[in-house]
Amino acid sequence: MIHLTFLSKRLLIQTSLLSLVLTSFPRTVFGSSTNPSTVQRSPMPTVAQAAPEFSDVGRPRRRRGGGSRGSCLIANKPPLTALVPDSSTGFTLAPSPSLWFYLPYRLTEQHSLEFVLKDSQDDLVYTKTLAGNETAPGIVNFRLPQSVILDTAQSYEWYLLVQCDADNQERFVFVNGAIRRLERPELQQQLATLPTAARSNLYAGESIWYDALDSMATQLQDAPQNDQIRTEWTQLLQSIGLPELATEPIGTCCMSE
Repeated sequence: MIHLTFLSKRLLIQTSLLSLVLTSFPRTVFGSSTNPSTVQRSPMPTVAQAAPEFSDVGRPRRRRGGGSRGSCLIANKPPLTALVPDSSTGFTLAPSPSLWFYLPYRLTEQHSLEFVLKDSQDDLVYTKTLAGNETAPGIVNFRLPQSVILDTAQSYEWYLLVQCDADNQERFVFVNGAIRRLERPELQQQLATLPTAARSNLYAGESIWYDALDSMATQLQDAPQNDQIRTEWTQLLQSIGLPELATEPIGTCCMSE
């Protein structure tokens, strides 16, 4: 069982745990409220696959989970996956954005997850450990708290680690990537004039990946039987090479507050 003592202990081992993940990667340079059924929807644009031209120093990234000890794979299920382009990098307009992940595990008190955010100087910005409550496998949303505001002057590295073996704290699986907040006042003004159903298309057309995904996933949560939204959700995931996740259920786990 995971008790407060365990969570406190995780805080003590967090540095060594992250060190095990992070030091395995040499540092490298980045490469270049309207009812949805009543709104006329345009075709979902294809999101650009090129890595955003961040100028900061970062680490190699993985959107599919790799375990530190053993594979932590679940039979007949995709691995832990971050819903991001293959580069694992992307833009947002949101001060405190959402990130979406596919969890193949049924999270229990014995299986916790940890989210970590670091700035471009490798300093810890935010960390949160959550123990599951029989959370079913599926796509989940981790929204940063409003107290964590991304600075537009730098990019950030995020990590999601899942304890996949309750009996071995060194056996975990993780994904990691990067995010940068943009200031686009004219685009934000345009978005404010659009119905919710049209915003994801504009985000996608401007390659604002994190917000395009968040907007579409939220629409699907609100109208899971809407065939048009389901089709656009599938197209969006296909555009980044993750079509196998389009039919996975969207859960309610992991909101940071």
